[in-house]
Parts: sequence; C-alpha cells; structure tokens
Amino acid sequence: MDYDYINELVKPEFQPPPVVFKIVWPILYVLMFLSFYIFLRKDVNSLKTVGFWLFIVQLVLNYMWSPLFFYYKKIKLALCVAVLLTISVGIMIICFYKVSKFAGLLNIPYFLWLIFADYLNYQICVLNKDKCIW
Repeated sequence: MDYDYINELVKPEFQPPPVVFKIVWPILYVLMFLSFYIFLRKDVNSLKTVGFWLFIVQLVLNYMWSPLFFYYKKIKLALCVAVLLTISVGIMIICFYKVSKFAGLLNIPYFLWLIFADYLNYQICVLNKDKCIW
C-alpha cells in the first residue's frame, strides 16, 4: 500500500482517525456474519437463495473497495463500488428482515456506516480532484 499517497490526500474534517476504522469494521463483520447465520437457519426456502446471493454480492463489493481505493488509487471507481455496496446491503437488509427481523436489524449499523463511508469517499473525490481518477 502506498502510504505516501494516502497521507497526501486531503481528507474531510469529519473523517475519523484510523483507529476508529480498526474498531468499527470487526464489529460490523461480526454483526454481518451473525445475521447471515440467523438468516440461513430460518426455514424459508423462497428467499434463501436470493438472500444468500445478496450476501455474497455485498461481500465481494466490500472486498473490492479497499484495493481499488488504496492500491490502484481509483478513487472514483471505489466510490461507485461503495454506492453499489450500500444499495446491495439495503436490499439484503429487506430480504433478511422478511425472513428474520433480527437478522435484518443486525445489518442496520453496517448500512449506516456504509452511508458515512460513501460520503467520506465522495468528499475525498471533491477535495482531491487532481488525484481522483477512475
């Protein structure tokens, strides 16, 4: 990872310090996988396949964001992926909620964090127009 590049980026005033991300993400992953486990244990076959694939899609999109942003320095493309991730998680929440209210609600902190992360990514694009590439 190019830390010089990351440190040179102008960041929004409201961006949390790096330690916050190291605390928040593990908590969100625990909630995400717990909700997935609860969802899979329910006996509702009609939404199981849809919910399973929504979970996989959001996981892949989640995984894609970091290399795009930090390694490839494709800030705009990372933002597009982040927005798609947020939309897919929103749809996943609805699907999970229909099967298990608790499983759906467990993903609300994740969804809210993604909205905040999307806004951070957007602000970094705005503040770094010269470095904000596809």
